[in-house]
Amino acid sequence: MHFFQKPMMKNAVIALVSGAGLGAAAAAFVPGAYASSFWISALLLSVSVFILICAWRWGGGQKGLAAMMAAAFLVRLVFGIGISAVLPVYGYDNDEQNAGYLFTDAYRRDDEAWGLRLNPGSLWEVMRSEFDTDQYGGLLVLSGIVYRGISPDAHRPQLIVMLGAFFIALGLPFFWRASRALFDEKMARAAGWIYALYPDGILYGSSQLREPFMLGLFAIGFWAVCDWKNGARWKRLLGFGLAAAGMLLISSRIAVMALLALAVWFWVIHTSPRQKKLSWLGYAAIAGAGLALAGIFWVWLRESLSWDMTLAVQNSGWVAKLIEGRPRVFQMGFITIYGLLRPLLPAAIADPSNPIWKTIAIVRSAGWYALAPFLLYSPLALLRAQDRAERRRMLVMVITLLVWVLISSLRAGGDDWDNPRYRIAFLPWLALAAPWALAKARAARDAWLARLIAVEVVFLLFFTNWYFSRYFNWFGRLPFWTMVAWIVALSGLIVVGGLVWDARGWLARKFQKSK
Repeated sequence: MHFFQKPMMKNAVIALVSGAGLGAAAAAFVPGAYASSFWISALLLSVSVFILICAWRWGGGQKGLAAMMAAAFLVRLVFGIGISAVLPVYGYDNDEQNAGYLFTDAYRRDDEAWGLRLNPGSLWEVMRSEFDTDQYGGLLVLSGIVYRGISPDAHRPQLIVMLGAFFIALGLPFFWRASRALFDEKMARAAGWIYALYPDGILYGSSQLREPFMLGLFAIGFWAVCDWKNGARWKRLLGFGLAAAGMLLISSRIAVMALLALAVWFWVIHTSPRQKKLSWLGYAAIAGAGLALAGIFWVWLRESLSWDMTLAVQNSGWVAKLIEGRPRVFQMGFITIYGLLRPLLPAAIADPSNPIWKTIAIVRSAGWYALAPFLLYSPLALLRAQDRAERRRMLVMVITLLVWVLISSLRAGGDDWDNPRYRIAFLPWLALAAPWALAKARAARDAWLARLIAVEVVFLLFFTNWYFSRYFNWFGRLPFWTMVAWIVALSGLIVVGGLVWDARGWLARKFQKSK
């Protein structure tokens, strides 16, 4: 579309006005002279808004999609820029929070990127260099380009937050179209809102980390795979190629796993369930991809498993006490289960910590515990899927998510930061699997989702009592393993009772038919 045609001019005017307004507000919190910060912020935000409006129109132009994109973009801008101003005053007294950063990794990497503006050589030489905070150079190069190109006079970390918010929002119209191609608009709407507002997605997407860029690029690649047959294939191939290249530059290990998952997904959804021709080749490809993933996982785990377990024990005295002297297998299993439960909602509520971080911990914990029952139910939802093609493609998604969550917990153990950070690498799929599982439960009138939620409630009630008695001595506290026994017993009662109830109904129906 020609730029001077009416729709494009309208997009440009809206972008300029919006960018100027957002830039004027952001400049009050951005280092450097206000006038310079305003023009720099307004420029970056105006370009971002213009591209987002064009992407929204391409995605269908629905009001619901516009609301999602605006929420994803603005929430990260407000939180990311606002927290950079609040942390130096109300955060913990350490280098990164005194500088306004949420995470140590973001602080160190961004500081190195700021230093690159003084490098007389090409920024692309960084890709062949080794840095302590960025193994691949991609995010360093991107940040260095921003600082050298439009902000050489002052270090403005908020510009990277703006760029990350843009990438997250840019992924939404692609994710929307992919979800609609697979299901319907109702499902796409639910998945889109989870993608936009999942708490850990906001937390990590509002910092100078790889997550907002990787998630936006993954959404683009997901669209290219799902929508392969619905238009010009060169456009889908170009979109997938750009997304793959971007992910590989920013985080090659995560990118390889994501791209392999998308490759298997592509084969499954574009192969007829009844097609037998060359099926051996497809299964060989899946086996090869599985072996490749296993190899990557093993190298990834072997390099850091012992260290991460050590950190988990050091960071929690009661964990150390519980697993001290136990066999190595028991320790690994315990740390993995502990990691699956993190961030732990009762601990977040009871912990008398800094108000800012306490609020963050409660919100992100609530997000995980709201999503977890649907993820647990998803294997049962596969049994409720009547359409064979739907069951095949969701099988890939569900297995990938369950295995990835398990590996993230094994890899990062009980760490409250790295574990959930790895977990959201497949956030678009998490966002789609949850409403799909709910839809299947409702369609089948399946009580097992409610039963899984009941099991989670039992777990939360017992651990809430345990943590509150630990911190405030409000209630009598059960010994840890006694509490675990109660949780297992009551959860088992819910599960066994559900099985008996279902068997009773099945026998009653069989008896009625025999009459």
